[in-house]
Amino acid sequence: MKPAPFNHFAPTSVPEAVELLGQHAPDARVLAGGQSLVPMMNFRLARPDVLVDLNRISDLSYIRDDGDCLAIGAMTRERTIENSDLVKSACPLVHDATLNIAHLPIRSRGTIGGSIANADPAAISSTPIKADPRAAENRNLSKKKWWAMLGLNQRPLRCQRSALPLS
Repeated sequence: MKPAPFNHFAPTSVPEAVELLGQHAPDARVLAGGQSLVPMMNFRLARPDVLVDLNRISDLSYIRDDGDCLAIGAMTRERTIENSDLVKSACPLVHDATLNIAHLPIRSRGTIGGSIANADPAAISSTPIKADPRAAENRNLSKKKWWAMLGLNQRPLRCQRSALPLS
């Protein structure tokens, strides 16, 4: 099966992406690596009217030591996490879990943000992150918000939107 028709936008900055999502809410979905969302669209389990493709936003792909925490950007490929010595030493549980995500082509395209946001049971990224009591960062245009991962994914392929503050 193929996906239902949709409009595709490919912003080059976070503010532009947030603006597009705001303009097209609630009918927009974010496209990261596409390893979870595209199959759902092909089976018509997801039918967004608009896709906001984050692949051209390089600011969302990083792994860095922020002093008291390890920061991993939402668009960071799972393969990049797998090959990161920083992740391996700072968060061995995340590193080891990443080794068990699907096979190499999937890890090379899939992103940590996409697998968490789509609550894909085949992408185990959210499990080791939930095991750590620290919080994950959610950004919007006006400020930073912090939200606990616990309780975020209520069931497979569903993310509790109320757990993600947007204001």
